[in-house]
Amino acid sequence: MNRTSRRTRLATAAVLAPLALGLVACGGDDGDNDDVAAPTASASSTPSDDDTTGDSTTDDGATATVEGDVETAAVTALAEIDGTVFSVDRDDQGWDVTIVTADGVENDIELGPDATTVVRGPVADDTNDDDADDAAEAELLMGASVDYLAAIEAALGEMQGTVTGVDLSEDNGVAIWEVQLDEDTANAMTVDVDAQTGDVLRTEQDD
Repeated sequence: MNRTSRRTRLATAAVLAPLALGLVACGGDDGDNDDVAAPTASASSTPSDDDTTGDSTTDDGATATVEGDVETAAVTALAEIDGTVFSVDRDDQGWDVTIVTADGVENDIELGPDATTVVRGPVADDTNDDDADDAAEAELLMGASVDYLAAIEAALGEMQGTVTGVDLSEDNGVAIWEVQLDEDTANAMTVDVDAQTGDVLRTEQDD
């Protein structure tokens, strides 16, 4: 399969509400409450094999938890720059979103793990490429009539799971959305959706 990705990586679930665990210290001079046990940490802090929220190691060696979702990340990026969502991808540090403006310029926006905090960008890809094949591909993708939300809806109508990424690509002259489900788990799948018709073309079990 001759697939060319338009994802540019230069630099979407609601807004994460942090889970706070309160430790209430109850004590008196007489020590009557010394036998009250402190609450233990929730089991949800340790991701399971099927959990799409996981820990990752940042550049400074600290562990970060990547949360948020694809749609939240896309909304955050669109608030920074007007255009069309071409890709939303989760990485070790948070989220990468590519927005293409009306003039065809790709802009990369890096977001934090919660998908609501802008870490870097928008950064425009100012690379001038006059290659005819690239120009034709760009025109094909810009003309896609199905947006990322419709592609996600179509994918979830075919397969169950949590959407962890979505990318507009070209596959043998056809514009498609690659919708990733449950990445980094045993259930990882990719659903290809026709970007003109909204039809599901294929599903693939990821390695």
